[in-house]
Amino acid sequence: MLKRSLIAKLLPVAAVIGVLALSFFASSVGLFGSLAGYGYGICGYGSNAFSGTATVTGVSPNTGSTGGGTTVFITGSGFCNTVSSVKFGTIAAASINVLADTEIQAVTQAEAAGLVDVTVTNAAGTSATSTADQYTFVTPVPSVYTALTPQRIKDTRNSGGPLGQGGSLVLAIGGIYVPANATSVVLNVTAVDQTTAGFFTVYPTGGSAPTASNLNWVAGQTIPNLVSVGLSSGGDVTIFNGLGSADAVVDLEGYFAPPTTGTSGEFVPLTPARITDTRNITGNINKGKTLAAGTTLPVQVTGAGGVPTSGVSAVVLNVTAVDQTANGFFTVFPAGAALPVASNLNWTPGVTVPNRVIVPVGVGGVVDIYNGLGSADAVVDVNGYITDSSAVGAHFTPVFPTRIKDTRNGPGAIGKIGANSTTNVQVTGAGGVPAGATAAVLNVTVANPTLESDLFVWPADAAMPTAGSDLNFLPGDSVPNLVVVKLSTIASTNPTGLPGSVNVYNPFGSTNLIVDVVGYFS
Repeated sequence: MLKRSLIAKLLPVAAVIGVLALSFFASSVGLFGSLAGYGYGICGYGSNAFSGTATVTGVSPNTGSTGGGTTVFITGSGFCNTVSSVKFGTIAAASINVLADTEIQAVTQAEAAGLVDVTVTNAAGTSATSTADQYTFVTPVPSVYTALTPQRIKDTRNSGGPLGQGGSLVLAIGGIYVPANATSVVLNVTAVDQTTAGFFTVYPTGGSAPTASNLNWVAGQTIPNLVSVGLSSGGDVTIFNGLGSADAVVDLEGYFAPPTTGTSGEFVPLTPARITDTRNITGNINKGKTLAAGTTLPVQVTGAGGVPTSGVSAVVLNVTAVDQTANGFFTVFPAGAALPVASNLNWTPGVTVPNRVIVPVGVGGVVDIYNGLGSADAVVDVNGYITDSSAVGAHFTPVFPTRIKDTRNGPGAIGKIGANSTTNVQVTGAGGVPAGATAAVLNVTVANPTLESDLFVWPADAAMPTAGSDLNFLPGDSVPNLVVVKLSTIASTNPTGLPGSVNVYNPFGSTNLIVDVVGYFS
């Protein structure tokens, strides 16, 4: 288990540019040819000095849903020579954004399944087709979830050594730890013994790394985050390390695979509800049951927070460690099972640390929380559950990680979320999430906050939860957390006039908000 050099503090503002380097180039200004000849470092300094026919040398990602809405980055040349259109086959992109003479961001429209060429037309003509510009529209395959008792499948401290700057680690998972037909997996990925501020990006092996990150840190931190990631056709995932060197510790939490018979493994989203808080506050469930070193707290999950007493195989929790006295960790596992060699949260004293946990329900509808070192209070919020064969829920579809909100430079409105402020994030229609999706899996990150605060994420047509924050952070932090959240169904509650959105509330100070979508339920 992770017992060393735990979190000292979270990523400072100065490291944000290095940590999320590629994401800073995603500008929301200018569509089609409007950026040609404009912009400091984009397409010149006020006059169009570009010429020549466009060329396309790469497309990332090179696959996406037939439903459209996938954000695609096109590399090549000639893009500042007044681009007039980008087409996937014969169908124009829903929108395009010229980022540089060598890069365009485009969003796909719905198309039939199959292979197409991506072409760019500028003032001098249309790019020639080649294998480098090919993009495949695939029909989404709905999946159901099987929760596992956490299992450590990789620790580079013991095998392989740390990942160097720009280095990658390929993990063979499909057909080894999960069935060969699994479409995606849920991993708890932890970064250890880093030499500098940096980040990990986790994605299906064989494609290009997305312009999104899963973990961010400063040197010497131990940073965990839950990651939902699609498997490659060979059943592999890749962990990419952006800066410095770092060890990676990977625990397998479960997997998605196509349904066979029955309804087991479907998901039912809930508005977040607090089901345990061991702090000595009147009204708290499990009040005063602070975990001492080496002790376990049983938490009743069935029959609590909207979770039914039957029909449940696993629960989706946000577990937070508070008021710790020493470096330590929590391990969350089903009651009645042996304590696994894995961890879900890691901390240093006084740093409030949350993490998403998907865990099988144990004996009596209970999950156990084990505290390794020192003492700590545990706060547990539930926001959904996985069905067994006697109940019905929604199927999961993974998407290529796509940024759908970034208040630093787009997409979406630019400008920090202020104190006591709520912002709306439209999820359906973005990043490949179709209309009708009932819930989404998002990686939510704060950057450059001015005060200690927390974020609440909930469906836009529901009342804001009075408890159940999703992220906790200090001034200057960059903090990610995986959020599995129900989507609104009532359009009138959304500023866009559409259903399928979530609200994000910040109580104190101001902070930037980054949201990446990695999958949806429908």
